[in-house]
Amino acid sequence: MEHIEDAATGHADSRTVGLPRPVRGVKVYSRQTLGACWPTYGRAELDFEPVPEGTASSCEFACSALPEPDDELEEALVQGVMRELAGEGSNSPEARRGNSVGVRVIVRALWWHPADSCEGVFVRLGALAVREALQCVAEDREPQEIVTRVSLL
Repeated sequence: MEHIEDAATGHADSRTVGLPRPVRGVKVYSRQTLGACWPTYGRAELDFEPVPEGTASSCEFACSALPEPDDELEEALVQGVMRELAGEGSNSPEARRGNSVGVRVIVRALWWHPADSCEGVFVRLGALAVREALQCVAEDREPQEIVTRVSLL
């Protein structure tokens, strides 16, 4: 399944910086909370590829989601990725704010559960994946799996 989502303007603005090198295999995982009344589970693996200067960021699905594709969860992941790449962050105090970053994002794997996953989890996982990719570039290292439990409260 392929899904491409361009940034709102369709082109990068003058404050957009490029990703200087590829960052592949960024894994983000929100653990399931057993017995909880809210969904917290999700997993994704993404690659981040540089794009030519002036090219808008994009997100593409090069995988089959498990247990099956889910348009709403995929769109939520894209929303989290694109918002973070734009430097908008979220209401979270630790949210990244800064120049937008031009990059091609390829979703390699996506796992979700019918009862224990929701859009909010995947928005957050998308943002966390971007932050990890940018940290990898800043620290000149390979990605480390991000394991968390997304709180929707």
